[in-house]
Order: sequence, then structure tokens, then C-alpha cells
Amino acid sequence: MDNNISIITPDKCCGCRACGDSCNLNAISYYLDEEGFYQPIVDKKKCVSCGKCLSVCPLCKTALHEKIESCYAAYASEKKDKDAGSSGGIFGLFASMAIKLGYVVYGAAFDSNLRLCHQSATSYESIHQLLKSKYLQSDTSGIYNEINNRIKCGEKVLFCGTPCQCNALLNFLGGDSDNLLLVDFVCHGVPSQDLFNKSIAWWERKHGKKIKDFVFRYKGSGVKHPQSYKIVSEDKSGRVSEIIGLHYQFPFYFAFQKYISLRQSCYSCKWAKPTRCSDITLGDFWGIESLNIGLVANEGVSMIAPNTPKGESWLDHLVSDHKIVSTIVPYSFAVDNNGCLKGYTKMPSVRSQFFSDLKILEFDEVVLKYMKSKRQYIFDIYYAIPTPLRRIVRRIMEKRMRYE
Repeated sequence: MDNNISIITPDKCCGCRACGDSCNLNAISYYLDEEGFYQPIVDKKKCVSCGKCLSVCPLCKTALHEKIESCYAAYASEKKDKDAGSSGGIFGLFASMAIKLGYVVYGAAFDSNLRLCHQSATSYESIHQLLKSKYLQSDTSGIYNEINNRIKCGEKVLFCGTPCQCNALLNFLGGDSDNLLLVDFVCHGVPSQDLFNKSIAWWERKHGKKIKDFVFRYKGSGVKHPQSYKIVSEDKSGRVSEIIGLHYQFPFYFAFQKYISLRQSCYSCKWAKPTRCSDITLGDFWGIESLNIGLVANEGVSMIAPNTPKGESWLDHLVSDHKIVSTIVPYSFAVDNNGCLKGYTKMPSVRSQFFSDLKILEFDEVVLKYMKSKRQYIFDIYYAIPTPLRRIVRRIMEKRMRYE
């Protein structure tokens, strides 16, 4: 890469890919770094030093609104809408309202090869693919140009992404637009597509089946924990089957819960704070049960933070149309109960060694060393006990999961 230069150092780059979209000379490409994350690189032979890439980079230009005073604890009124989402099913309601109003909705979805990328939805049926959390980084290549062209043509867009992706889109558009609604979420950081692919391949070798679909935060009959997953697989004879498990039973999911597999820049995230860059911020409303208002986070309650008058207006529509059951809560309470509204995820001490070993060890060895609980029996007992008792010990267990 002698003829190439970096736009921003790899430890700081958030991977939003806005820089590539900004370059009309195609001088920016991406390479897979030693940890499996894509990094931008500039071809000096093509670059004319116009500065467009730096002007859209959210690390170079960060936009944050003023801090709000109140937020909402809410969930969808209809069970089918609530079950379609990860917590309270709120994003699906915003997306449906946007479609009704003539918006194009953008969000992260898996393609047929389980590659996560941002896609558009223009119908109620196509919204489904954008719902639920996906705990890896989405490829947004081409999306910024696409949305910019739509906005210029007078079309209306709802964009949902990580805070850094939302900030990148604002920079790319040159500021806010009346035809744009930005929705971000409380983000703990993103693992890579590369690690997800390795984990999928590991599972397929172990089970002799092909994974056709992977669902994080699965809600189905008999599932009582929000960190469940569902694998849809197909064997060599074409028979399709489903496996439902808990996060600690799938290596990729468990590594994410320990926060050892995140992109390096996530451990110094500029958006992990109460002030946000979007119109609306969504997240799980952890700790809501302590207010004694009849809501329990593990049963599916969303935190909705309307950061702008535009966001407040959209939320008012959901309330007035009786689409949600909601309670106004001091925003400070939500911040106090959600670590990534207070600050970025702390880097575990084993992260560096994890990625070093990932380069030199067989994946089976990495799984046993880092991506599988050494005290799995504790998890088995924990999830076998009644839900009320489990709530009492949950916080203790989360600390062990993260730093074991």
C-alpha cells in the first residue's frame, strides 16, 4: 500500500463508510485490517486533496443536540408489533408511520449470504427485514449517495443506524433536512462481519448444516429472555430446522456480550453520552422496574428519547394514535440505568490478546479460550430459576459475563 494513505487512524475510524461515498474520483477503497474490520485507504495517485472525505467524517465533525429533560418508557400496544421488535417494538411503528407518510425507510438487514448491509424499504412488507437488533457492523457503502439523491429530488427518508452513521449522514447532506428523520439507538459497539462469518462457518462445520437465517433478540413461544437467538438451518437433504438458544450458547453472541470483539474506536465513542445527533434515540429501558409503575425491562420496554422538536412530533403521533403504551420518565433516570448513555464501553483487558490469538490459533481454540463460558453451569442454573429471582441476580451475572 505504498501509494496509499489513511484518512484517519484505524484505532479512531468508526467504519461509517461515508468517506468512500463522498469521493467522486473513486480514490477511496477499503481493506480488511488485522482484526477483521474494514478501514478506508486513499490512493494518492487519484486523490486531489479536495477534503470532501474529511468534511463528511463524523470523527472530524460531530453534531450533537442539546440535552433533553424527559424521555418515554414505552411499548407497542399490539402484541404482534411488540414481538416484531427487540424490546418494545417501537422502531417498527415509526417505520410503518413513515411508509404511510410516503417515506423511504433505511435500516440494517441481512442479505441472502448473511451479510449485514443497509437496505431500503418502501412497503409495509419490506419493513420486517429491518427490525430487531443485529450485533455487528452494517455495510453502508453507497447508501449516503442514494439518500442524498432522494432528498435532492424531494423524497422523504427515515434513516436508522448507529450514532456515528447518523452523524455521517448529516455531514454528507450538509446538515439537517425537513425531509429526513434520523433514528439512532443506544449502541454498545460493533463486532465485525468477518468474526460473524467465522462463527457461522464454525457452527456449520460442527452441525453439518447450512445456516439460512440468524435472528438476534428472538421472541417466540416459550422464550423468556431478551438475549435469545434463533438459527434457521438446512441439512444436505434440504430439510429445514430451527434451533433456539441463549446468548452464551453461540460464540459470536457471547463474545459480544463480553465486549471483547468490538471495533477499536467503539471503546472511545464520541456519541456514548446523553446528548445525541439524531431526532430520536431508541434503546432498552433497563431499570424501569425500580420505578414501580408496572413495567419490567426484560418483558420488552423501550426507551424513547425525542432529541429534537421533529422527533417529539413523530412520537406525539404514536401516542395520539394509541399505537404505544407510554410513561414519561426523567431522562436522567434512563441515563443512570444505561451505561452507554453515560459513557463508552470499557475495553476488557483480554481484548488485545483475543484478536492476536484469532490470527494464529484455530477457531475452535479461540472459541474455547474466549467465546465460551468457563462457568456455563452457572448460566444453565441461572436461566432455569424463576424470572423474579433471576432479576435479582442479573446485574451480578452481567459483570461476570463481561470480565471473566
